[in-house]
Amino acid sequence: MDRKIPVYVLLLTLFIGSSITVSFGWAVRHVLIAKYDGNASSRLDAFGDALLTIAKFPSLLKETNREIIVGGRQVIEDRFPDLDGFKKSGRIQKGALDDKGYLLLSTYDNDLRQSIVQLIRLSDQQILYELVPDIETIEVLLNTEIIKSTFLIMHPFFLKDGGLVFHDSFNPLFKIDSSGSIEWYIDDIYHHSIEPDAEGNIWVCSYWDDSDFGSDAISKISPAGEVLYKKNVGIILEENGYRGLLAAGLQQDPIHLNDVQPALTDSKFWKKGDLFLSMRNRSTIALYRPSTDKIIWLKTGPWLNQHDVDIVNDHQISVFGNDVIDQSNWKFINGHNNVYIYDFITDAVTTPYNEMMKSMEVRTETQGLCKVLSNGNVFIEESDEGRILRLSPDMVKWEFVRRVDENHLTRFNWSRYLTEEKVRSVFPKLQNSSYNQ
Repeated sequence: MDRKIPVYVLLLTLFIGSSITVSFGWAVRHVLIAKYDGNASSRLDAFGDALLTIAKFPSLLKETNREIIVGGRQVIEDRFPDLDGFKKSGRIQKGALDDKGYLLLSTYDNDLRQSIVQLIRLSDQQILYELVPDIETIEVLLNTEIIKSTFLIMHPFFLKDGGLVFHDSFNPLFKIDSSGSIEWYIDDIYHHSIEPDAEGNIWVCSYWDDSDFGSDAISKISPAGEVLYKKNVGIILEENGYRGLLAAGLQQDPIHLNDVQPALTDSKFWKKGDLFLSMRNRSTIALYRPSTDKIIWLKTGPWLNQHDVDIVNDHQISVFGNDVIDQSNWKFINGHNNVYIYDFITDAVTTPYNEMMKSMEVRTETQGLCKVLSNGNVFIEESDEGRILRLSPDMVKWEFVRRVDENHLTRFNWSRYLTEEKVRSVFPKLQNSSYNQ
């Protein structure tokens, strides 16, 4: 035990260890680059996958530990220690008390260990309605094992009959009635936004298998769960003369559609039934007319890797710019997200909330949404960071988080700000609800 190790043995051991570490790092980098470019040869597939599994082991161990302790991918570390619900530094924020709107919240319940949906009246923070999906029944329907804590309720939307439509990202689309029973589901792949059109149908981002132009598609679904329309977004671009957008980078995910926003009325610049499409990996927004299969307008940037395009009025749209670059290690180009307003009359882009978003350090990397309200305020979900805000161009109205414990928050899965009018129309159809004016 007291024998001294010769210096040359120690140096040789360090050299060999360093060589193995460098070689392992090089091999992992080689596999990642090959997979990213889509050039991984079949002889590297099994070996490469094994290398990646070994490289990911520490993060997998950390994720497993987090799953056991606080609930997996829907629970994140706390960036906002002074917030608890609508309380800031222990007091309910005045802006929340004055707010006449409602929050349709998709969140994680740590006691139930699963996603739930709540309808919250902002002025008194009362939970008026709560829906807890029966994930065991969903397991049986899909004939697959589901880990409850990882099942998401993405962008839930109330239909006119009080039923709730949602998906678990990149999974089938479900409609659950107001009592919690599954009314229908579509066994296809759906992801990101769920938005209504003027006829009561919904448009959803979906999946297109076996295409040379990428796997993103748009789908129109009836309230009864019937697929009325489906088309590949890459084909839409190619047929309208935008093939060059598909060649901009050799990504396996060249488009990454994340929002389909229908026009509900006519304007000088679009017609009812037209669709605004948000294509993240092209930093591009397009206005597409399904009735003629034509792209009416298209703009790339100044937003980067954006989410969520919305119609503000008859001549303006808003875009939630994540404003990040380098998908291997997301970097904010200005240190924060931004909300862009594009004006079709002036062909100009403004950022009226820039200073407030900078001061509040709004910085969700891979998700996020916004809604410009009728009085010029903006509702923002900072999805990856577990915070929701309402801002004016010069002040914070309120912030909201859902706390798990003193060190952790829940993520949000694309919530909605609802008006009194919308809640009045759907509330009588909801069971087990309490609505006091």
